[in-house]
Amino acid sequence: FSSNGPVADLALIYAATDKDKGYRGGISAFLVEKGTPGFRSGQRFEKMGLRTCSIGELLLEDVRVNADALLGEVGAGAVIFSESMAWERICLVASHVGTMARLLDQAVEYARTRKTAGQPIGKLQAISHRIADMKVRLEASRLLVYKAASQIGETWEIDREAAIAKLHTSEALIKTAMDTMQILGGYGFMVDYGVERTLRDAMASTIYSGTSEVQRNIIARWLGL
Repeated sequence: FSSNGPVADLALIYAATDKDKGYRGGISAFLVEKGTPGFRSGQRFEKMGLRTCSIGELLLEDVRVNADALLGEVGAGAVIFSESMAWERICLVASHVGTMARLLDQAVEYARTRKTAGQPIGKLQAISHRIADMKVRLEASRLLVYKAASQIGETWEIDREAAIAKLHTSEALIKTAMDTMQILGGYGFMVDYGVERTLRDAMASTIYSGTSEVQRNIIARWLGL
């Protein structure tokens, strides 16, 4: 599943250059241009959400590239991948924080204006407590993202901090989107309010850039498990 694979003019390809060295030291990164003999786009996939980001196959068959296609040094692919994934995870969840803030504002506004039995539904503890939890998740996610972002380029532990931020924030985003839909009730299920689209997009957040299980593996490894 290659993001922007069907439309990209340039692809970053990781390939084994020394099988005896394995992942660390045996993988190199290459920049391969569209139109290179043997390199082409394959099937384009339709998705539940994130429909403005095209995803598809990249097919390689007997592809040969010049030495200047090498990114970094031979065998540095694992390091490049690890550092780029930390950047990617932090940047992605930073946008999740903004999405959660928007959902919270939407839920609060609706809870203030929607009335039942003569009073705003926000006066009902079942609603107000759900919104309070949304606020807690938002602020916890914000701090985790800030912490991870502040350590980019400063510590070799960045992959752990990125994993913590990614795991918590992506799962918090899904929960917040579901809570917003529940608070808005039938309106939340309607296309016009945009919550259903946000929820569809959010569902992928625990899958792309490393699943939640991958993030837990990274965290556990740092704990010596």
